[in-house]
Amino acid sequence: MRNFLYLILMILLFACVPDDKESSLPNNAEDYPDQESWDATILITKEAQTIGHLKAGKIEKYSKKNITLLKENIRIDFYNKEGQHTSVLTSEGGKVFDYNQDMLAYGNVIVVSDSGMTLYTDTLKWDNKKQKIYSEVPIIITTEEGDTLCGDSFISDPNLRNREIINPHGKTVKTIKIDK
Repeated sequence: MRNFLYLILMILLFACVPDDKESSLPNNAEDYPDQESWDATILITKEAQTIGHLKAGKIEKYSKKNITLLKENIRIDFYNKEGQHTSVLTSEGGKVFDYNQDMLAYGNVIVVSDSGMTLYTDTLKWDNKKQKIYSEVPIIITTEEGDTLCGDSFISDPNLRNREIINPHGKTVKTIKIDK
């Protein structure tokens, strides 16, 4: 009889626990995406010119919020005005602000430029109007020669050639001749 009472008590306790699946569902219609794509590839153009080629494991578009979420293995190849490949960005996720086409990439963000530089950061933003990338969190840049440059924040063109780094520090393998 005692075991029977414990069994009834356990059933009642577990019957009162809310289902996590139901509690995590969105409450409003605008919390659901209007469109979803899996293993998506998108061509990014500006004035009929290809400037990017985006691949993502999943894309969710929220028209009422004016955002598009990029999920799972993001890869964006960038091209210059002449159509030549300049760099590639990879990250775990991202967000596109549809009203101005600015973008936020987050989670192990890596940008490899065709000039041989590689940028590492946790969060990187794209300012579409200025055509600049920037990060307000620490960054590391490496070169093919083995140089390393670190900083607290960063702004650059997409190919990492013209850059500004706040609080730069690092190491180089180059020899510098100093005349006395």
